[in-house]
Amino acid sequence: MSMVGVFLFWPQRVILRYRKPWQGHLAWIWQWHLLGGLVLQGTHRGWQWRWGSLCWRGGWPKARKWSLAWADLPRFGPELLRLGRQLHLQAWQGGLEIGFADPALTGPGIGLIAALPPQLAQHLRLTFTQVGWQGQGSLLIQFRGWRVLGPSLRLGWQLLQASHPPRKRL
Repeated sequence: MSMVGVFLFWPQRVILRYRKPWQGHLAWIWQWHLLGGLVLQGTHRGWQWRWGSLCWRGGWPKARKWSLAWADLPRFGPELLRLGRQLHLQAWQGGLEIGFADPALTGPGIGLIAALPPQLAQHLRLTFTQVGWQGQGSLLIQFRGWRVLGPSLRLGWQLLQASHPPRKRL
């Protein structure tokens, strides 16, 4: 029971790292450091618990056919916003390099970067030699369990309902 209390009230930290080459796929890894040296780590391939030299690994459930589309996003917007308000970005390092296919889009891109806060704008760069984006970096996110539990459960429930359309009764 004390572990539940620690999760709900102690500030939790999650480290998210990403890397994307110009012509490759986005690779990501996240780590959640818990008390007593326990670490939960996940990637696009699977997950693992680590505690000292002990390790327990597993894979994500096999691919299911999710019937979600960008058109469904407005339905989840309020819950995503509530969840996002409870996640506090503590630190970010790394950067992004963005290249546009049309040179006419570079001007608005520079204007958008100029409108960003200097702490964020210094990590973004436009290029004229490549099309797409590449970058690497890490984010440190802090949250309290009791504040994200409600929005996370509601969002998960909505996603499950959206991915399983109601069955027709005979």
